[in-house]
Amino acid sequence: MEIVGYQSKVNITQVLPCVGDDRVRSHEIELKRLINTSWLYDPFGDNLTYGVEFRVGRCFSWEFFLFSDTSEIAEELGGALLYNLQNRYKGLDGEVNVYPLYSEFLNIDRDLYELVFPSNPPNKLNLLGKIINYYKTPKRRMDAHFFILWKRDNLHVSPDPFNFMLRTFVTFNPNSEFPMNSDEQASKINTVLRYFISDVSIPPYQKANYILLPPKYWKNIITSNVFPEKAPYGELPRELMPKFINPRLIDFDIPLDLPLLKPPVLENRNTVNLGVSKDDPNYIYIGKKMNEGVLSTELALIKIDELTTLLNIFGKIGTGKSTLIKIALDEIQKKRPEIGILILNFGKPFLEDDYPMAHVYKFPSEQFKVPYITLFDRTMISIRASSNTFAACLGLKYLGPQIFSETLQQCYSSYNKFPADITEFFRCVDENLKAKSWEPEYKQHVCTAFKRRIYELFHRDDLKVTLNLIEGDWKVIPDWFTKWKNGETVLLDLTKFVEEEQHLIGMLIFNMIENLIPIDTERSNKLKYLLIIDEAHRIAGKASDTHSESPEFIMKNSTNSSLKRIWQESRAKCLGIINADQNPHLLHEVAIDSARKNILFQLGYPSNQIFGGTIKERDMLLTLQGRYALVINNNERYLMRTRDDLIP
Repeated sequence: MEIVGYQSKVNITQVLPCVGDDRVRSHEIELKRLINTSWLYDPFGDNLTYGVEFRVGRCFSWEFFLFSDTSEIAEELGGALLYNLQNRYKGLDGEVNVYPLYSEFLNIDRDLYELVFPSNPPNKLNLLGKIINYYKTPKRRMDAHFFILWKRDNLHVSPDPFNFMLRTFVTFNPNSEFPMNSDEQASKINTVLRYFISDVSIPPYQKANYILLPPKYWKNIITSNVFPEKAPYGELPRELMPKFINPRLIDFDIPLDLPLLKPPVLENRNTVNLGVSKDDPNYIYIGKKMNEGVLSTELALIKIDELTTLLNIFGKIGTGKSTLIKIALDEIQKKRPEIGILILNFGKPFLEDDYPMAHVYKFPSEQFKVPYITLFDRTMISIRASSNTFAACLGLKYLGPQIFSETLQQCYSSYNKFPADITEFFRCVDENLKAKSWEPEYKQHVCTAFKRRIYELFHRDDLKVTLNLIEGDWKVIPDWFTKWKNGETVLLDLTKFVEEEQHLIGMLIFNMIENLIPIDTERSNKLKYLLIIDEAHRIAGKASDTHSESPEFIMKNSTNSSLKRIWQESRAKCLGIINADQNPHLLHEVAIDSARKNILFQLGYPSNQIFGGTIKERDMLLTLQGRYALVINNNERYLMRTRDDLIP
């Protein structure tokens, strides 16, 4: 088959509208603005014919096209035009494709119409606006395909540099959702054509019209051969002259309601290009930075060892938060397989499906164990940690730590061990209270308070089994903790616990982390252990009851104090922490303030208000599309889009 040439197409995928301000401008300044924002222009200045296609159907598309004799020139022109458009319009991006044009496929048997507009009409031609409005018509019976071609005037002896030859063509396809016979189709087509030439005619001298063209004209459009050649001498006769128009007389800009993706835009501040590749073993490649709304080639990276300074990943459900964590963990496993990863799942059922490499421990099960007391460096440290945990989770602010500590000390001094069964331990607590030489009424009141609080939290048998000592020995560390410490990936599913139980289990886990993960004496600052807390507000949230004597306030304050110590010591222990949440406004302030890096996907109100920034940034966080995120790394701020691989 014969190739008659090549067509370069630039498919516009996103762009921001050209919005002028409301200031009163001089006529000359306004004309200059209109010309500078119009895509009716000649960027290459070599008598090229430019064209655009608008497809109005189930979706809306916008493509520029150029014709060339060779594929090389077509590719060069398409790429150069995209660069020029990106320079002209903020946030514009697109894709360039080159297609060979075979003569056999240029013979198209479909009705083709031309919309004939008068040259430089007295009223501004609202063509693009009508195309967009037609796309938005709720019961559109005919899909339309528009071809608009233009070329700078080179036919006059002294042409106006801002005058362009312009021709507009359209073809139709019936909408399959509205069956019609041929007569109905013809009527609907004429209806649409009359709509597009409306509000333009000023009889009797300036009239808009439409005409049916012969099928052979398809080849002229596809090969961009629709304008006459310049006469060798003088000018063409008036009847052969095409219609002309000035950019200020037609709405060829970027309107607010253009139905294409409008990317988020942020003026990046203090951004640092690290100059490393995505395969660097010391970095996690999570996506690419945005520049003026366009995806750039600059990589968004997280240094693996900097995770010891705490990372927050926040965003609504479905915005890309969980996918980003999967990407990060996959990178860490490939580049630093010796790092142990512990995932605490407080809120998402079946999270283990995302991490097939993890050892999964679910509550309730035989394997899921979190002993109520664990061996640390010194026995008193174990006693103090467990006593404070029980007192906090039971809301016993004053007597709680003392009574639990006394009971544990008595058990250990009498038997050189602790009760294997937590029920037995609470019986010892009751006996200790009854042995106190307090006033009978006061003693009865305290005993009743302890019994009631203990029963409310520990009434489930499966919870008691989870807290019992492993093999009856408090020196035995849970299997999941040993695996994590030895560099394996572990997922603890805490979703079956109620909130108070999650706090108890969470605090016992944090006690183990605080006391069993040693300080790195070599001061290497190398990441060795990674802790991911999913739905972190379940464990590190603010109390809804702000009264200092309320059980919830006591419990959450104590939990946050424990977490604060872990976060403060994380770098010294080579421990990295990632907090993930969809409602960061529910988190305790320490979780926000302690993080060096925050990655923010779309957030709701008031979560969007807590990270400072400008009003524009806070508003942008309310409307970010999925996979787009604002990254705050100390004083560095930039937008990014997560990488394409590993996206389900």
